Amino acid sequence: MLVKVEDGFYLNSQHIIAVRISKSAQDGAFIVAVEYTPNSAQHTGLYEKHFTNGIEAEVYLQNLHQTISKS
Repeated sequence: MLVKVEDGFYLNSQHIIAVRISKSAQDGAFIVAVEYTPNSAQHTGLYEKHFTNGIEAEVYLQNLHQTISKS
C-alpha cells in the first residue's frame, strides 16, 4: 500500500525500514527521518521532515502510523 510521506512523495509501506524522531540541539526543531529501501535492497533512502514544534511532529507521526497500519 502506498503511504503519503509528503505532497507528491509516496512510499510503498513494505519499503519503510524505520522512522526516527530526534530534536535538534541547535534550534530545538523536531526531525522525523523515514528510512526506506528504494528499488534495491542494497541501498537505503532517507527522507527528513523538520517541524518547529512537537505538536506538528506528533500529528505527522500519527497520520503516518494510521496510514501504515491500514496496509
